[in-house]
Amino acid sequence: MTNEELLQIIEQAAKEKVTELDLSNNQLSSLPPEICQLSNLSWLLIHNNQLSNLPLEICELAGLTLLGLDNNQLSSLPPEIGQISNLISLSLGGNQLGSLPPEIGQLANLTDLYLHNNQLGSLPPEIGQLANLTELYLDNNQLGSLPPEIGQLANLTGLYLENNQLGCLPPEIGQLANLTELSLDKNQLRSLPPEIGQLDNLTRLYLSNNPLTSPPPEIVEQGTHAILTYLREKLEDSQRQWVSKLLVVGEGGVGKTSLLRALRGEEFDTQESTTHGIEIKFLAITHPARPDVTMQLNTWDFGGQGIYRATNQFFLTNRSLFLLAWNARLGFEQGKLYYWLDTIKALAPESPILLIATHIDERDADLPLKELRDKYPQIVEHCKISSKTSLGIEELRQAIAETAAKLPLMGELWPTTWLNAANAIRSQPEKYITPQQLGKIMAESGVADISQEVLARWLHELGEILYFQDNEELNDTVILTPQWVTQYISKVLESEEVINKFGIFTRQEMDKLWQDLAPSMRDHFLRLMERFDLSYRTLENRDISLVVERLPFDPPNYEPKWQQIKAKANCHEISMKFKLNTIPAGIPTWFIARQHRFTTNTHWRNGALLTYEQEHLALVEAAKGDRYIKLTVRGANPLNFFVLLRDGIEVTLSRFPGLDIQRTIPCLGHDGEPCTHEFDYHQLSKRWEKKKATIECPEAIEDVSVAELLYGLTFNTQNAVLERIDELETKVVDKQATILNEIKNLRELSQREFTNVFRREQAKIDSHCPNIFVLRPRGGKSWQKALAGQKIDLQLYCQAPGCWHPTQAGGLYEIDEPAKWLRATAPYIGKLFKVLRFAAPIIGPWLGVVDPKEYEAIYKNDLELFKELADKLPEIQDATDLELADKIARGEDLDPERADGAALRALRQLLEEKDPQQHWGGLKKVLTPEGHYLWLCEHHAAEYKR
Repeated sequence: MTNEELLQIIEQAAKEKVTELDLSNNQLSSLPPEICQLSNLSWLLIHNNQLSNLPLEICELAGLTLLGLDNNQLSSLPPEIGQISNLISLSLGGNQLGSLPPEIGQLANLTDLYLHNNQLGSLPPEIGQLANLTELYLDNNQLGSLPPEIGQLANLTGLYLENNQLGCLPPEIGQLANLTELSLDKNQLRSLPPEIGQLDNLTRLYLSNNPLTSPPPEIVEQGTHAILTYLREKLEDSQRQWVSKLLVVGEGGVGKTSLLRALRGEEFDTQESTTHGIEIKFLAITHPARPDVTMQLNTWDFGGQGIYRATNQFFLTNRSLFLLAWNARLGFEQGKLYYWLDTIKALAPESPILLIATHIDERDADLPLKELRDKYPQIVEHCKISSKTSLGIEELRQAIAETAAKLPLMGELWPTTWLNAANAIRSQPEKYITPQQLGKIMAESGVADISQEVLARWLHELGEILYFQDNEELNDTVILTPQWVTQYISKVLESEEVINKFGIFTRQEMDKLWQDLAPSMRDHFLRLMERFDLSYRTLENRDISLVVERLPFDPPNYEPKWQQIKAKANCHEISMKFKLNTIPAGIPTWFIARQHRFTTNTHWRNGALLTYEQEHLALVEAAKGDRYIKLTVRGANPLNFFVLLRDGIEVTLSRFPGLDIQRTIPCLGHDGEPCTHEFDYHQLSKRWEKKKATIECPEAIEDVSVAELLYGLTFNTQNAVLERIDELETKVVDKQATILNEIKNLRELSQREFTNVFRREQAKIDSHCPNIFVLRPRGGKSWQKALAGQKIDLQLYCQAPGCWHPTQAGGLYEIDEPAKWLRATAPYIGKLFKVLRFAAPIIGPWLGVVDPKEYEAIYKNDLELFKELADKLPEIQDATDLELADKIARGEDLDPERADGAALRALRQLLEEKDPQQHWGGLKKVLTPEGHYLWLCEHHAAEYKR
């Protein structure tokens, strides 16, 4: 737009006394002084231009309530900006602002201030004068701190500070009594002020990608409620705890136990027996910089024999100090240092490592230390000792002290009541107690009822207790000495009968090995083995378990069955490789145990053949030498089964946070001929996000469709899956079995992926609840013309993939303010309908006494009504909403993640108000072996019990 054209627009607008003017997207580099002639203007939008400064005359527009200047090149604001005293919304995102003038504080009526994507290094104290501010967007700047005056923003509900350089927060932030959302992702925060615990209305606190030590990661992972609980308790009183973990690992017989005895000043024992499982003791050591402080290291001495490695890994926790011992007399190759270093890196990538050469009285230590340090930066020092002569022990003790003093847990501030409770629990003589006894100990230590669950989860994550609160089969017992469990599991792994029978573990053998345990505890320990994916009960005989760490190494002859399905008509194949830098113990055996419901009884130590409804076969193989896992699924419609098993592998791999993983997908082939090339899955996903339709195969020098390679493997291709269902449903003639089978599998896939994606969103906002439902007009069979005045019922559905169905007892709730609720949930409802419209009434035992024909009619009516509602939703959108109107003017969509979050919060609020006891139609939250949380009816929940 030329200057002359702009002047004409301003002149015409002044004549017509317009109140709203949109000059966005016109490549304007400046504004003329004549802009001040628009004295009636209340809205002025100048987004997406090239303005480098503002004329002072713009500040004469005293009637402005909305000024939008996003995505320009403004490097400063004139002090006169404070004269626009009626401003309600000021939008300055996407500029080059390095600072704000103090006069910004004069905008007393401002409610929304957008300053995201600038270069702000600080905020003026006057920001605290914006008493009516409700939303403050400061994300993607360079803020290193916040002024204490930020606490004066008493009406603030949303404060967005992600992707800055904040190293700390002022205590005054705890004065923001109305704050509901605080976003602090991607900063440099090491701790949060306890005063944040005073924010009673805060429901969403985002803290990812910060180097936090307080609250500790185990608390942060529990969500907003747990974080606030911790901070409130800490605000009351706190004490430092000088305790951490010292984990001693290495091959069997290298002298780990003797090493610990020497560190404790005990005599060398030439008859020291081999450690079976884990032995836990204590080592007291003086803090190197604080002589008045004695650090307590809980020493975990791990048996080095190969069979223990899968079980020991559950206790190789991050943020601990590792001593990796090797025998200098036998050489570093015999010590398998690369294996152990890979394992520590995979399981505990943030933990420091001290390499310990033992037996140096017999031979000097020789190893490629520089090469090891280059590859494994976690190595802090290499110490040489002799436990027999005490040579090097004092130097080792000093190295341990200096390294342990820097551990995140060492000197950590604990809420005093929590520390008292933890010490009381540690001093209990019993090996296990009931949850009620645990609660009593906590209460006697002053821990509030509301805090007890959070503290119990923290102690569980720290490895101090074993208490699976969310597992119905395990939540009746609290194990106070976790190593006690490993001793009994070790008996199973060492059992000659289990070894000779290639993993078969009978109840008779269990009663013999665990005869000193009460029958109830034997069952509990068996469930623990299942929970750790070390065994599973066979479907044919529940008194027989299969211990996967004792499966034979040699595979049975599975080829005839595997080739037979390939020879069938319409057989398709999908595969993926997971290339790893190392294959730790437990892979793939943990996966085999998790997926036992698909067993064909064809399994070995490094693989298994699995089946789904007798129509599909899957082969999973771990190539230990080549360091990869390969998953291949064959059948008429293999995608659904493949994605399910792929997710199961991902859950198993997620136990190793430091593991390097490259995922590859084979080329689809060219002109009917197979191709050996494998595409990098990550690169394909990036191409899909960048809307690149093809990728070149370097083998054939031909382009391959990215959409076809990724079809159904990411949620981004969900629309393609739904379109395929739509296409197939139009082709069904006389219920053709092949098409119906594909529809069934794709329907199950789309439903499971939908619930999985929105479960992750619910976890982010701490708002877990059933999220599949339909809406029905109360007392009628159709929707009224005006939705705002209609009463609406919400009916919850069971989330069993492929079998979504309404709950049979309860789960029906009236929505009191339907127009308001629908506005809040409209974005989510639209997405839910896209998947729900392809659901189908499946007849099964979960119907109870309901007549199948009546049920089918209700189900179809639900979907028809939901479709009508989805079509009507645009009618109830509030077009006068200031933020919405401004975003539309900018050419932006509302943030989909934020919109989904608001919808899911509204759903949770409704369910809590209507059903405070959380019966929710009898739906139970179930964690599947693939890591999916589903809200299931009693019948479908039972399918996932081991």
